[in-house]
Amino acid sequence: MRTYLRIRGGRAAEVSGEVVREQPLTVTVNGERFLTLLCSPQKLEALVVGYLWMEQVIASPEEVAGLDVSVVDGRAEVTLTHPVTLPTERILTSGCGGGITFRIDHRLFPRLHSTLRIAPEQVAARMRDLIAAAVHYKESRGIHGAALADTERLLVVAEDVGRHNAVDKVKGEALLRGIPTEDRLLLSTGRVSSEMLLKAARMGVPLVASRTSPTEMAVALAEQLGITVCGYVRSDGMNLYAGAALLLPDAAGAARG
Repeated sequence: MRTYLRIRGGRAAEVSGEVVREQPLTVTVNGERFLTLLCSPQKLEALVVGYLWMEQVIASPEEVAGLDVSVVDGRAEVTLTHPVTLPTERILTSGCGGGITFRIDHRLFPRLHSTLRIAPEQVAARMRDLIAAAVHYKESRGIHGAALADTERLLVVAEDVGRHNAVDKVKGEALLRGIPTEDRLLLSTGRVSSEMLLKAARMGVPLVASRTSPTEMAVALAEQLGITVCGYVRSDGMNLYAGAALLLPDAAGAARG
């Protein structure tokens, strides 16, 4: 908790409230420095595992022989079961704080052919579940929440100052807990960027839903990769930008067909 001044109606009052925590986390792999992530200091093991999987450094958590994370020192030392050549071509993404990725070529991802069909009301219900579960998001609005869900419930929830980090944490925890991500929903409180869309494609997720909007590039990629994108999800409705997983009212479905 922090004490700060709240200014309203020309008056200032001292109040106490949560200020979002952010810290650097330097990741080394087999003794070689890989990169430094700016992140929230929760679920760091999941963040590291999820990020390494997203960047195709590992294919499964079984390849991680050792993982030593120190919040105090801001470091994560990863030992793999095999030698690895780390990617070096960094791409500055639109993620909060300027995210880094090494792989953004959509041609690396096959088009999804999912049989998932879900009603808009179910998407809205899962988004309500995420908002209820994302405690720090509710308290500060300065942090992002993400979740993996099926049509009935949330399976994994994570929060981070970076919306892409939150997705990496979701995937990392799913890997560590043995939860499949294919044919699930990926929910986010933040904008759906092209990188987030590609993360969903890598996870085999056929539907991405957000409290806010997707970028034009994300929508174009979604159309190519067979992913449904819903934005501005609220209890009374949402926008459908791409995809066929959403069960539409008859009139809208006929118009799109």
